[in-house]
Amino acid sequence: MKVLVCGTNYGATYIRALARQPQNLNLAAILSTGSQRSLEYAAQLQVAHFTQIEQIPHGAVDIACIAVAGEAGQQLAMQCLNRGIHVLCEHPVGEEFVRYGLDLSAQNGCLFHVNAHFADLGAPQSFYQAISVASQQAPCMHFDLNVNLRTLYSGLDLLGRALGTLSNIELVPRTQQVKGRGLFETLQLMGPEFSVSLLCQNFASEQDDGSATLLNHRVSATFPHGNLLLCETAGPVYWFPSPVSMPAEKWQSYLPVQVEPTDQYKLMDQRDSANISALNKLLARITEPNAIIEQQPEYLIGLARLWEHTLAALQG
Repeated sequence: MKVLVCGTNYGATYIRALARQPQNLNLAAILSTGSQRSLEYAAQLQVAHFTQIEQIPHGAVDIACIAVAGEAGQQLAMQCLNRGIHVLCEHPVGEEFVRYGLDLSAQNGCLFHVNAHFADLGAPQSFYQAISVASQQAPCMHFDLNVNLRTLYSGLDLLGRALGTLSNIELVPRTQQVKGRGLFETLQLMGPEFSVSLLCQNFASEQDDGSATLLNHRVSATFPHGNLLLCETAGPVYWFPSPVSMPAEKWQSYLPVQVEPTDQYKLMDQRDSANISALNKLLARITEPNAIIEQQPEYLIGLARLWEHTLAALQG
């Protein structure tokens, strides 16, 4: 499949990942505003460069990775969908945009996917596998989710991937009006058989460059027989068994699930692999539309709606 990357800021991660020449995926073109960096990428990789979707010959690309934020990115996504090009767009995205994208994709015989990215990294995948094992003994009773404003959408996706759906999760209204915004805010979410405590770092650095980030993604799942903890986005993952969950002579205070340390280079490699995973999931749905739960319309709409409602409560 021929892939178009739109944008070369965050889009550079897609370009770098596709440069590894994954099976069935080929970087075919780059679209940008025409910066020198973008032109150099295209020249180096020997692919076409465009500044407008209308310039792209029909059939020249099959998939568009929209790595452009805001209204400009949404417009590019709609233009691609109207031409029958499958779209993988970056998060966060609101419910109205998701519904419109899904409608356009259905009308034009293509797919609309959202890349929330972080759930496909190694540590969250280990977390999900451990949840699956722990759930065989008893269901999860409570989740604890810690995020910041920028990772709220992807954090809710981490939760949704663990649950399989977010359509049955409700934001509990605050009982008391909080004047102003605290540095850390807490909210409560409720599911049919479990509860969720959300803690959000409600501030960023002046340039919002990540230098004031104290929380990215931290998730714990409480079971009757123990607690599972994803300490941060890149791990580690630990299981803390309840003292009554096993014979005293076998009990340990914690059991490592995923403890391999990750430096910035390993994490970059994981993030490239996560982007290829997101593209491969799109390929899988082309042949099997009901595959990939987290890209089904119900899931995408539920995630976008919950993100908007939660963000409004945090900033209200």
